[in-house]
Amino acid sequence: MKQRLKLGKISGIPLYVHWTFPLLILYFVYDGLNRGMDAVGLLWLVGFILTIFFCVVLHELGHSLSARWYGIDTEDITLLPIGGVARLKSMPRQPWREIVVAVMGPMVNVAIAAGLFVYFWLSSRSVFHGIPEAAEELVINGSNFLSWLFITNVGLVIFNCIPAFPMDGGRVLRGLLGLRFKRVTATKVASILGRICAIGFAVLSFLPGQSPFLLLIAIFIYFTASQEYQSVRTEEALREKTVRDAMRTQFTMIPIETNLDNVVPYVTTTAEQGFLVVESTEYGTDLKGGITRPRIVKAIKRHKGQENFFEKYLSRRSKVKGFFMHELMNDKVRYLTPDMPLPMVYQEMMQLGIPVMPVRENNELVGVLDYYQVREFVKLNS
Repeated sequence: MKQRLKLGKISGIPLYVHWTFPLLILYFVYDGLNRGMDAVGLLWLVGFILTIFFCVVLHELGHSLSARWYGIDTEDITLLPIGGVARLKSMPRQPWREIVVAVMGPMVNVAIAAGLFVYFWLSSRSVFHGIPEAAEELVINGSNFLSWLFITNVGLVIFNCIPAFPMDGGRVLRGLLGLRFKRVTATKVASILGRICAIGFAVLSFLPGQSPFLLLIAIFIYFTASQEYQSVRTEEALREKTVRDAMRTQFTMIPIETNLDNVVPYVTTTAEQGFLVVESTEYGTDLKGGITRPRIVKAIKRHKGQENFFEKYLSRRSKVKGFFMHELMNDKVRYLTPDMPLPMVYQEMMQLGIPVMPVRENNELVGVLDYYQVREFVKLNS
């Protein structure tokens, strides 16, 4: 994730806050001002929001530390306006382990709520002390702070137990379904339920009196549920596969001095999605990088548009400088070997931003692997 501010580390896990998080604070401050809150009331409100997100951090730590117990590390935890996200390096493949990791998040909120309930019981105080009946009179102060904290943690438990992705209940559901069905099938069911929930939340967000954040939550749930299914589908299709299974042994190399006027035949006479860019030297041919068909096509369209602009509005004699391969190509070169694990290579493609990679064996170029090949491979094997 980009555009984040690092807050530090907790249990060795980097903790970040997304740049949009302050917007949540500003929204509630604005809402409080409209309801006539004074400075003290606003301070209580902001303090309450920050306390809730501290509970969210503890929730994500519940997932992270339980995953660590099974040997799975956490990349980081990021706070967003709609909650927190713990990026585990992987999810346990064993269904019961996934259930444990998923459950430990809400159990943190259960523990917080239980601790507050015990406090209320020992102090002979009502759980709902200081809570107004009408929502218009909502205020946070010293007398009802803990009551609202209790109610919110109970709400977090209920919300996260919804059996749909990306909520923890959806992961529990996938774990239970995984005891009998394939992982892809279990994920598909939980993902569909997640998207149905998202549509329901989106509809509710347009009802009178509903917060606009409900729509943001709906959008987040919908796309995260879809992304989870595609991620698992890809993971299962590439599992135990190597570069040799997906690489292309017949490939085209484009000279680095080629411009857009001369590159068209390379695009029209082949169905390749990725090309190697090379430079001829007195010692042979040097690999300089790679380029994809979509990037070439986009550059051609832009080039044509510029030509038409100059011809129409400036001068028919004006010429536009053509784009050359060295201006368009990705100059990062990552050599592969045929026996490298395909899942690892695909992950590197996305992380390093290298869509075309040459395959070398015994110091000879034997093939090419590009991002689009892998996507097609996934479609054919899932």
